[in-house]
Amino acid sequence: YDKYTGDYSDVYLFVSVLPCSCKAYAEPCENMKGECWLTCHSNAYTYFGGVPRLLIPDNLKAGVIKNTRYETILNRSYQELAEYYGTTIVPARVKRPQDKSLVEGSVKYASTWIIAALRNHRFFSMQEIREAVAEKLEDLNSYPFKKREGNRNSAYLEEEQAFMKPLPLTPYEPAVWSTAKVLSDYLITDGKNKYSIPFDLIGETVDIRLTRNTIEAFFHGSRVASHPRRQCAERDPVTIPEHMPAEHKKYLTYNAD
Repeated sequence: YDKYTGDYSDVYLFVSVLPCSCKAYAEPCENMKGECWLTCHSNAYTYFGGVPRLLIPDNLKAGVIKNTRYETILNRSYQELAEYYGTTIVPARVKRPQDKSLVEGSVKYASTWIIAALRNHRFFSMQEIREAVAEKLEDLNSYPFKKREGNRNSAYLEEEQAFMKPLPLTPYEPAVWSTAKVLSDYLITDGKNKYSIPFDLIGETVDIRLTRNTIEAFFHGSRVASHPRRQCAERDPVTIPEHMPAEHKKYLTYNAD
C-alpha cells in the first residue's frame, strides 16, 4: 500500500520446491519479468545451499520461448543461468500440471501458510513483505510431517542435501538479453538511459546484455561496448570518445578549446 494515497499494487509469490524433502522456497516479487524470475532462482539455490541437477519450471514467458513435443527453446538469459549453475532445465509440458505436481501442492501450502496468514496485513514496502514471507516460510519448513518423522528441514539435511550440486563461489548475477538495431545516433538504451557503441555499427543488429550494474553490447558474439549502468535517468547519453566518428571528436575538441 501507498501510505499517503492508500493505493495498492499486486505482489507475486515465486515458489520452488525440492522433490524428496519437499523443502520449499518462497519469495515475493514486484513483477514477473525476466530479471525477477532469474533473481528468484539464484536466491532459491542460495537458500537451499545447493543446486539440483534438474529444474522443471512453468512455461513462463520470462524463461521459455517455445516448448512443444519436438523442441524446447529457452530464452538466452535462462539458458545462461542454467549453464552458470550446471543444471538442466526441462519445462513442464503445456497444460500438464502433473509434470510438477510437487510445486502445485506446495503452492497450495504456500497459499495457506503465507498468503492466507498475511491476508489481513497491510505492507508499505517490499522489505516488510519479504520479512513476513521469510518468517512464514520457516514455519512451513519446520512444521512436523503428519505421516513420518521430522520436517522438511530435517528431511533435506538427512536425505537430499548430499545429492545437491555445490553452489558456485559467487551467486549468479541476473542478466537480461535483448536485440536492437543501431540507429544513426549509435546509441543503445536500457530503458532509462542511452549509451554509445562504435559508430561503424550503425544499421547493424547487436545483442544487448543488461545486469543490475552493467550494460554490454555484442556483435557476432564479440563484445563491442560496455558501460556501468546509471541508476537515475539522465538527460544526456553516456558516451565514449572512441565510439564517435572523427568529425564528432573534432567538434568536441573545438568546444573544449
